[in-house]
Amino acid sequence: MDNKSVMLPKWIDKIIFDDFEAVYEPRPMEVVYNPDQPYEFIKLYLGTYFPRSFAEVYSIIASLMTNDNYKQSLYNLQEINILDFCCGTGGEIIGLLVALSENLPNLKRVNINAYDANPDAIRFLYHLTESVERAPEFRLEIHINPQCIYIESEQEIQEVINMSNMQYHFMMSFKAINEFVQHGTFNENNPYELIASYFSPLLKANGIFIISDITTKVDNGALYYPQMMNSGINRFLKNSQQYKSIVPNACYHYESQCSGCYMQDIFYVSHREKNNDISKIAYRIICNKSFAQEVMAGYPSKTCRAINPLADKNTSYNLWH
Repeated sequence: MDNKSVMLPKWIDKIIFDDFEAVYEPRPMEVVYNPDQPYEFIKLYLGTYFPRSFAEVYSIIASLMTNDNYKQSLYNLQEINILDFCCGTGGEIIGLLVALSENLPNLKRVNINAYDANPDAIRFLYHLTESVERAPEFRLEIHINPQCIYIESEQEIQEVINMSNMQYHFMMSFKAINEFVQHGTFNENNPYELIASYFSPLLKANGIFIISDITTKVDNGALYYPQMMNSGINRFLKNSQQYKSIVPNACYHYESQCSGCYMQDIFYVSHREKNNDISKIAYRIICNKSFAQEVMAGYPSKTCRAINPLADKNTSYNLWH
């Protein structure tokens, strides 16, 4: 596996396709909104979109670990806390766990709080992590608390925050916030800004928050979800003055100048049902400002569309090299 092309580990391939009877069948129009999807659809999601999420997070973390400043901040930890908001069947969680297992030899235990609106996805995730923990190829002890929570207001996000009895080394929300946009859940408020503002105080001093989403247009209009994401996150960072981006590299240097550009990163994943399945996402990684300064020390800025409109929209993800 390299940073952009991932082969789903054979033992995970076996778990999802043999043990859980996952089905590979892309249905892009049907995954737009997931809370009400039936049990059989979850098996389709597990076979099609779980591997993509696995590859995305595995690749992001593997690349981040090439930053020595960041890796050293976690290297001696034996226990790590994770929160996943809108976790689905858990592809990003398993991708994160595999990447951490490969990079942090002292790590023994992970504590995971996972939230999603689909009860079948939550049930799958619980049993899936049981299977992963039992696999001889996997060495970490998993303690997961998956909860079914349907978010219809800011108050319900606050309730999720209130349930969190710890701070986190990793927080994630992958390809889900667009659903709040589509359904106008928070009225005129930018959901990316709102979710970043609620969850960021839960970060440990060396914790990171990965916010990811799809790269299509909002309601077939002129605006892309990455533009809305960047505008919202940049506004949150400017107003709080306590947090900064570390990924994309250029955002650390130029986020104060950006009004919301279009970004995209491309990943490939192969498994028994599909070779080089493609996934396109945009994402930001934010953390406490002082930790961001430690992580970014010695790393020069990359080209950015905020200062060069003709820059390749993939260039800003060139993290450290």
